[in-house]
Amino acid sequence: MEVRRQRVLAETVQRLIHRGAMGNVRKILAKTHPADVASIFPSLVLHEQRKVFDLLENDAARADVLVELKPDVYVPLLQSYEPAAVLPVLKEVEADDLADILGNLPEEQSREILKRLDQKETEQVEDLMRYGEDTAGGIMNPHFFALDGDTTVEEAIRSLRENKDTEDVEMAFYVYVVNGVQQLEGVVSLRQLVMSPPGARLRDIMIHEVISVRVDMDQEEVARLVARYNFLAVPVVDQSNKILGIVTVDDVIDVLRDEATEDILKMAGAGGEVTETASFWSNLRGRFPYLMASCAGGILAALAMTPFRERLGEFGLLALFLPVVLGMGGNVGTQSSTIVVRGLAAGVVQIGRSVRSVARELAVGLLLGTVYGAVVGLAASGIAGGLYYGLVVGGALAASMVLAALVGALAPLTLARLHLDPAGATGPVVRTGVDLLSTVTYFALAVLLAGAFAG
Repeated sequence: MEVRRQRVLAETVQRLIHRGAMGNVRKILAKTHPADVASIFPSLVLHEQRKVFDLLENDAARADVLVELKPDVYVPLLQSYEPAAVLPVLKEVEADDLADILGNLPEEQSREILKRLDQKETEQVEDLMRYGEDTAGGIMNPHFFALDGDTTVEEAIRSLRENKDTEDVEMAFYVYVVNGVQQLEGVVSLRQLVMSPPGARLRDIMIHEVISVRVDMDQEEVARLVARYNFLAVPVVDQSNKILGIVTVDDVIDVLRDEATEDILKMAGAGGEVTETASFWSNLRGRFPYLMASCAGGILAALAMTPFRERLGEFGLLALFLPVVLGMGGNVGTQSSTIVVRGLAAGVVQIGRSVRSVARELAVGLLLGTVYGAVVGLAASGIAGGLYYGLVVGGALAASMVLAALVGALAPLTLARLHLDPAGATGPVVRTGVDLLSTVTYFALAVLLAGAFAG
């Protein structure tokens, strides 16, 4: 239902842009949540993205949409503007998100933007960019609320109300208690603060055993910690226990989603990134090594079956290599379907504009099929003792991998268009279709080439 709603929104905005009805587009955008606006950007070409971006209500609204976009979308979008034109928008972005954005931009553009920021903003962003992007320091927000332990509850509440920096604090549900050198001593929840007597001091009502994370802790460990204790935020400290920032629950959700995507794709042997957010060669490099195990296993299976070839009939030698053809094809089909399903779930693959996704999978399947077809074809020639077997096995393997990539990409897209769960395509639908097509292709090619070699 969510995917359908995004598709309808994208198609409506595109139609209105093509008609020049910018006033109607502006009204739709004003009523739409920033995350939903961001979801349509992958469906738009660059000039349409710019029109939508420019039609948003103000710089704050543009910033809200910008932080929801993936790097493969916002990098070319920001590059299409002069640095001065996007600076007001970037000033509205939280420091941790801004550090991520600048880290993905070309170095020259990133430097140019940093030079134009206020000194305080520049220092905050540069500090965050020093940390690894997959660490607590890389995802933390430097804006938090900290007070001395001798502060009374009444003073703390007044400070929260009157401090002009409070509006920059992303998560004001916790007040962190620090000493004179900003070392973390305790934490007081907002609930505890408003429920305590006005004259009580923070050190008397605070939780002393604060669960914090080191600035160099892996982001996946941080996410697990926040999820385990149901925190809204967790403080980030350095070696001396000085508080540097906080990791908030919204950042944790992003981490869990990204880590889940990486794990799912690795389980399918498809690398660690959704294909739409990785380059063609990165996609190929991520998938190529996982297929080597299947290739080696298939060749070993053929060797193990050679003692029985005399009992397998006319096509006995060909039957030896059927497992490797089916296995390699099945693996490519699973990789492609997993990438597309995850891309649909993450919003980076759009049903209405799926030609690019299918074309990428076909290109990857063709290149993988060519390489592995040549390797397995040579092995088959050596094992079976003839060029005929090498051509049949190599050709069938290449065809199988191309067909598998096509089926793996089209099956989840077809189910999604029919408003069915595309995840169902990654199992029986793809494997059954690939096995059937691969078997028919294999023996059809064997019969075809048998006539040619006989002649």
